[in-house]
Amino acid sequence: MPIQWSKIFTGAMTILAMTLFSLNAMAAPSQYASPADAGVMNQQQIQYWLIKRGELAIDASEAAKQAAVEKFTRKASHNYLPAEVKILKQIAAKNRSQRIKVSPVSAPALADTDVTKTVNVLAVLVDFPDLPYNANRLTKSDTSMFYDDYSVQHYQDLLFSRSGFSGPNREVLQTAYQYFAQASGESFFFRGQVKGWVTASNNAAYYGANNSVFSDNDIAVPELVMEAVTQAVKGMSATELAEFDSEDPFDFNNNGNENEPDGIIDHIVIFHSSIGEEAGGGVLGTDAIWSHRFFVGANSQGQALPGTSMKVYGYTIQPIDSGTGVVTHEFGHDLGLPDEYDTNLGDGAPVGYWSLMASGTWVGQAQAGNPYIAGSKPAGLSPYARSYLQQRYQGKWVNEQAIDLADITAEGLTAEVFAAVNADAVNQLSIALPNPPFAFKSPLVGDYQYHSGKGHQLTNSLSFEVDLPADAQIELVMQAHWSIETDYDYMQLLIDGVAIVGNHTSASNPLFNNVEHYISGVSSDIAGASGTDAWVELVYDLSDFSGQSVQVEMSYVTDQAVGDYGIVIDQIEINQQGVNIYQDGAEEQGKVDLVGFSRIDDTLPGLPQRYIVQLRNHQGIDAGLQSVGYEPGILLWLENNNYEDNNVAEHEGYGFIGVIDADQSLITGGSSSVQVRDASFSLYPQSSYANDSALSNFSLFDDNADYSAPLQPQSGMVLPELGLTMEVQAQSSDSSRAIVEFKLNGVVTSEFMGENQTIAGDDGSQSSSGGSLAGVYLLLLSLLLVRHSTKT
Repeated sequence: MPIQWSKIFTGAMTILAMTLFSLNAMAAPSQYASPADAGVMNQQQIQYWLIKRGELAIDASEAAKQAAVEKFTRKASHNYLPAEVKILKQIAAKNRSQRIKVSPVSAPALADTDVTKTVNVLAVLVDFPDLPYNANRLTKSDTSMFYDDYSVQHYQDLLFSRSGFSGPNREVLQTAYQYFAQASGESFFFRGQVKGWVTASNNAAYYGANNSVFSDNDIAVPELVMEAVTQAVKGMSATELAEFDSEDPFDFNNNGNENEPDGIIDHIVIFHSSIGEEAGGGVLGTDAIWSHRFFVGANSQGQALPGTSMKVYGYTIQPIDSGTGVVTHEFGHDLGLPDEYDTNLGDGAPVGYWSLMASGTWVGQAQAGNPYIAGSKPAGLSPYARSYLQQRYQGKWVNEQAIDLADITAEGLTAEVFAAVNADAVNQLSIALPNPPFAFKSPLVGDYQYHSGKGHQLTNSLSFEVDLPADAQIELVMQAHWSIETDYDYMQLLIDGVAIVGNHTSASNPLFNNVEHYISGVSSDIAGASGTDAWVELVYDLSDFSGQSVQVEMSYVTDQAVGDYGIVIDQIEINQQGVNIYQDGAEEQGKVDLVGFSRIDDTLPGLPQRYIVQLRNHQGIDAGLQSVGYEPGILLWLENNNYEDNNVAEHEGYGFIGVIDADQSLITGGSSSVQVRDASFSLYPQSSYANDSALSNFSLFDDNADYSAPLQPQSGMVLPELGLTMEVQAQSSDSSRAIVEFKLNGVVTSEFMGENQTIAGDDGSQSSSGGSLAGVYLLLLSLLLVRHSTKT
């Protein structure tokens, strides 16, 4: 029976100053609260523990039970300090940039396939004075991963064994090492050492109690991580400890080399001695730690590890009963992968169990009559994830054949593809699509306006030369609206390279000493801003330059992360005591020199999109898909880099990655993870499934058909209409090999537009009316700070 799941996401980012406070007469921990990401939660287990602890009546109504679960999970939110915000945004932006660069990915070169990567993980087991690991108060009915002895060897095997580890029923289960080796075509090796158990200085509630100042997030988990690692490395020589530092994944020294020591332990995996709060919290209830990925000393690039020359920075923390799915999913974030599910409450995004970074974390496989254990056989990766990992780490994550759309005709083009688990043959096809323009804000006057560009590490300019009359009062006036990351990014008006004062400029920048007289933030904060786009009149006094021939330059500078749409400029004028001597409304092309700036109408160019074809079956790391009723066959995905998340509750039919469901018949009562079980195009009928009476196969994809799942739009995809078809021509009985034929009828241009598509800033703000886009905040939450538990 597939596991049903739902998620709750609460709030966007709130930047607050952290204040110390007391909790139940305990001294306030020195660390601030760790994040609480709704991510994935085990509602069934939460309900189980509420009843077991006597907080919910066993005979309560279904409505009462649901209300109790929602109340328990209400804490899930994300609040960070400003310095943490910045580093997390930088990481997310870097990973997003790398993601866009992998579209499309051609088949890896022979040299790439010879590349291998080994990571060395420091895993630490930590318990509490009031909850020792060997007196954890758990029984067999409390968790499907119950063991009489949670020994160091158990975790050593779970993580790093090459031959499997012993399950709770003595079955042999897949390890994290085996998963990554198979997923990478034996080119990525997950190795390391487990230390512990060590005991924390304080009882469990000191670290896991809810922080009322920060939305009831766990109060002091980074402090626990520091304690645990400090104890774990005692007795380790400098040489031994140095083995855990061979990477600089965040490139803090900006030399472009990620494969060098940086003085920070590369990978820290913490296990604590309780059930996670995301699964009910066990005997600790809300004092338990909610699984997440976060950072120690985020505002200082790590915290010094006492007695060593090393620092502690990124970590993941998970409960005593974790399985392979949680470990591999969390480590996927460590490698740079974002979550592919919808972090909002609802039916979920159209990815489901097809990918480790969505519900695939919880795929299991019952063996020899033993009970099904969720997360014991996690599924393979989406094509986005495979392409990203291939780009970043090389090796054999994917062997892709790129097909040029221009080569597809009405006569047809055939291609052979092998199962995604076959690393020695072409296991992915891709077709790059035209990049549609997106609706943007309209010019103030006329048909055109100037736009600064949107992105990271920009130094863009709009400039022109003008002769200013002598002995005159001269003003430059222009209309503008903007949304610019405050202080980190900025616009200046330069005269012959020198920034000058304007009526809305800030005098000095608290972050950059050499930046003065600049515009940043949002124009809607300016008193008197007009219209829905918050147009503001900017005025600069040029009188000091009268009698000179000067270069006027509008310079837009951004850093390596975050930012919104930048600045839009219209109606530039230079006036001498009310008499116009220069005017540019952007209606005439070539009046100014544009470097990075552009002359636009009411649209902006889109980012890369592509169709990606996978062949999935029930072999290798995909063997568990059979246990959740997922049908083998050809999966057609749409990757759309115009979206930064899969929060389809906010933009139905659109996300950065999703499967196109071949069978559009609604399965009654099923979430997206159920609806897409039959997403594959196939020559074979579907197997039986609860509440699914439409079991015919679908071998033909036609982009003129409706794949938007109108009865449950969060499960569908809105597609560009290009006249493209794909038909399965041949398919082996075990779906290890298939042949597909593509046909294209009509002329393809770059002018198609998806309904209600808009450009959004990294903060999720809309640049025009229509569909809602979530910004980079949601990406951060899903990419770096995700809580993980079994989906219900």
